[in-house]
Amino acid sequence: MNRIIKIILHLFYWMVFSLFSGLVSFQFAKGFDFVLEHLDIYLYNSLWAVIQFYLFYFLFYQFIERQKYIRYFIYSVAVSIGLSLVMFFFFNLLFDFPALNEMRSIIPPIVGTFIIGNSGSLLRGFIGWFEDIQRKQEMEKMIIRNELDMLNSQLNPHFLFNTLNNIDSLIFRQPQKASESLITLSEIMRYMLYEARQPKVSINQEIVHYRNIIRLQGLRFSSPETIRFEAETGFGNQEVAPLLFLPFIENAFKYAVNTGVLPMIDFKLNCTENEICWTSRNSFLPVDTSVSQKTGGIGLSNLKRRLELLYPERYSLKTEITGNEFFAELKLHL
Repeated sequence: MNRIIKIILHLFYWMVFSLFSGLVSFQFAKGFDFVLEHLDIYLYNSLWAVIQFYLFYFLFYQFIERQKYIRYFIYSVAVSIGLSLVMFFFFNLLFDFPALNEMRSIIPPIVGTFIIGNSGSLLRGFIGWFEDIQRKQEMEKMIIRNELDMLNSQLNPHFLFNTLNNIDSLIFRQPQKASESLITLSEIMRYMLYEARQPKVSINQEIVHYRNIIRLQGLRFSSPETIRFEAETGFGNQEVAPLLFLPFIENAFKYAVNTGVLPMIDFKLNCTENEICWTSRNSFLPVDTSVSQKTGGIGLSNLKRRLELLYPERYSLKTEITGNEFFAELKLHL
């Protein structure tokens, strides 16, 4: 908790205490003149309260932190009685109040001292409780941030090795295209290393990044009709978590097979004022009963976890297999 807030809480407590003490004194004395005439007594009692309050606040609350509640109760009673006797003794030496010389008059101060001391523990407990909440929130944010960094790092290299192999095959046959591909790869890596480390990026930046990835992934396909990517961004100022749709692209290029129906890979992105919708279709040849798992992969598993962390209850993800076509749709509610 901020130090200024702690000071404000302490000042507020003593303001309430002073007001309450003044009202009680006024009520018993039946006149405000009595309070002014015996201001020294009021200050003495305030000193008494301050000593008891901060004894418990700084010293005895540690027994509660250690969960030694019985020992705390014993000490709180003993200290309240002991301090009251000492302060009451000096009170009788300093001030002449014959009615307070009887021993029975010590009982109300003991009770008041006990209450004030436990008020100190109560305030310390409240501050500690609030600080624990803040620490837990900071820890949760740090854990989420670390987990997101790990997920992002798992997303980045999936397409890299295939891309390098594709460029290598172009170096002797089409050196100009290989050079352009290397420049595109450089732009992709720069984006992943810098822009993608931000919590959110512009949807237009993401589209450029995805087009670069699709351009490199498409090097292994001879026909441009094989792949289609349509983006409708009437609200291009929208922001989204970086690399969020990359698993769909990686998944499609990993499992897509030309079955004679074009395009074999089809991506669409539609951005409105309150929603971003991504759809992905790709054909494949199911070779075993585990095809539903293969078309998902670790990328989509990581994606689900990222969505839970970044867009809780603000997204819908649907995947389905129809014949030899895999379909995925992700909607983000902004």
